[in-house]
Amino acid sequence: MNRNIIISILIFVILGLIGFMVYDLFYSENSHQNLYELDTKGENHIDPELIAYTEINQINTSLTELNGIAIDTKDQIIIAGNEVEIYGKDLKLTKRIISIDTVSCIAVNSKNELFMGVHHRIEVRDFNGNLLRSWDLENSESIITGIAATDNHIYVADAESRLVYQYDTQGKFLNFLGKGDAEKGIPDIIIRSSFFDVSIGRDGELWMTNPGRYLLQAFDAKGNFISSWGKHSDEVEGFCGCCNPTNFAILSNGNFVTSEKAIPRIKIYSPDGKFLYVVASPGKFDQGTKGLDLAVDSKNNIYVLDPERKQIRIFEKKH
Repeated sequence: MNRNIIISILIFVILGLIGFMVYDLFYSENSHQNLYELDTKGENHIDPELIAYTEINQINTSLTELNGIAIDTKDQIIIAGNEVEIYGKDLKLTKRIISIDTVSCIAVNSKNELFMGVHHRIEVRDFNGNLLRSWDLENSESIITGIAATDNHIYVADAESRLVYQYDTQGKFLNFLGKGDAEKGIPDIIIRSSFFDVSIGRDGELWMTNPGRYLLQAFDAKGNFISSWGKHSDEVEGFCGCCNPTNFAILSNGNFVTSEKAIPRIKIYSPDGKFLYVVASPGKFDQGTKGLDLAVDSKNNIYVLDPERKQIRIFEKKH
């Protein structure tokens, strides 16, 4: 075959391929779809009959970054981020604590001591911002994502080591919690993003998320495994995506409040993990919202930290 004919055919083929690629990139209706993106269209719809809460108020913060929320015994609301803001039960700002470093999470005990996660250390401050004491975690690469506080113990969730550190209130290290043990039926913690939360149960037990396994797990103060619940499901009763739930809180009756990312929604489960109802559907949040930290006041109202809107959103159970 003539060499010029062969070259002409090759040029024609190359031009055809280029034309197809241009069409697929700019004109095809599927060209902008992410093949690996979680399809949430079906899950975004929540049966209105399942929604048992209504939004009653918001706090518009002045923070540029919102990471954590805690509520003390007087229903004061403490919000952590690039600074720390404290609001009274009337939702008015009472104090602002300027922090040199961003606070990733926060907890408060009955002595009004604020326990703050800052990089790989814990800072303990009073409500005026005075530093009472601080200590570094055992792991200098720690990513502190959650803190739970009692009057005797402090529990710190480290997403890097996938463990919870237990300290006394002065910072003395006591124990690791959450380590997997196949012989005892304790699964390893799986974390695929920087969400790993902890909270104290009604009987003083420590609950933690195992987001890669779609579980919540309980341990006693000595580190002994107690129980777990949760399941992977695309239905509203379960948790889906790569790793959920991201955050949780516990109501006075022992029910759990959970939040999720990818499909941002807030739900209620019984103490043994039975799905009960929805607090807030995905339509309540901006697309891409994640990091919905949770807290509960003395009336069991639910406070949702919304990092996208820079708000604390307050939900009350329908009567």
